[in-house]
Amino acid sequence: MGQKLVVSVNPEAGAVTLQAPFYRSSIQLDDITSVEAHEDDGLNHGPVNWFVAGRADSPEGVRLNTGGKGRIDITTASGQHYSVVMDTLQQARDVKQAISAAWQVRGA
Repeated sequence: MGQKLVVSVNPEAGAVTLQAPFYRSSIQLDDITSVEAHEDDGLNHGPVNWFVAGRADSPEGVRLNTGGKGRIDITTASGQHYSVVMDTLQQARDVKQAISAAWQVRGA
């Protein structure tokens, strides 16, 4: 089984798609209120040690994680929270930049 996470940014469709084993979610760019990049320890901090833990509409949000040192946190206007752990902090910064660039395309 492949253990990879995919973050797809599609400005034309106006969406960011998050994929993990047995999980897929699409977030509308217009609904995103913040995207931040942070360092991460790559561990799951709850009772479930799976690629996807939590729910987007819970206070802690959903965490997509196959281990790594960087993370993006996405918050939406509807109160959903998504955290995606990546191999490096630089990857997290690059994804944050891609989402920010897509916002600019949508806002143009």
